[in-house]
Amino acid sequence: MKKYLLIALLAAALPVLATAQEAEDNTFGGWIFTEVNHDFENGIYTTAYFEHDNYQFQRLECNYFRFSAGYKILPWLKVGVNYVPVFEPSGTYHYGEVDLVGTLKSGNFKVSIRERCRHGFSNDKNELRSRLKVAYSIPDSRFGVYLAPEVFTWGNEWKKTRHYAACTCNVTDRMQLEAYYMYYAFNGAPAENVIGFGINFDL
Repeated sequence: MKKYLLIALLAAALPVLATAQEAEDNTFGGWIFTEVNHDFENGIYTTAYFEHDNYQFQRLECNYFRFSAGYKILPWLKVGVNYVPVFEPSGTYHYGEVDLVGTLKSGNFKVSIRERCRHGFSNDKNELRSRLKVAYSIPDSRFGVYLAPEVFTWGNEWKKTRHYAACTCNVTDRMQLEAYYMYYAFNGAPAENVIGFGINFDL
């Protein structure tokens, strides 16, 4: 119990340290998140997600929420819908999304492809987010790693790309800590370097 409490306190302290470093020399942005998932026996799943973003160059802070519900069509394929309110200094924006996720697993490797189509109700903007994620669970340990590029497009227009390198730790069967580095490349704007920390729950 003491070990889990120490890990939880460390996870809470790391975003504070990252924010302090970011404010000092402007090298990195700092993102923190919490995700709660629940799978029902009939194939339906729900997710609630919160993320606080602090950007490197723009000095922009925003709060991002995502509320999802979906269905596992096949053991390796699921579809879902999301409602996403985003709170920025310039205003509040509302989005609707549709997700299609395919996942294959072999041994300690797991590969997933996610296509996410987003429509902005507030600004009438559309985008397609395509993500490939390759994860590896380290044998005989609670740790894992993953790499994931994610490309944002619409039609023939490239908007931005995220490149993730992350590590995870399964604190319990229902709680996982995650830390990642993200290189965030934009069309026509400076790239961002982001350090992220979060907690995933499966209830």
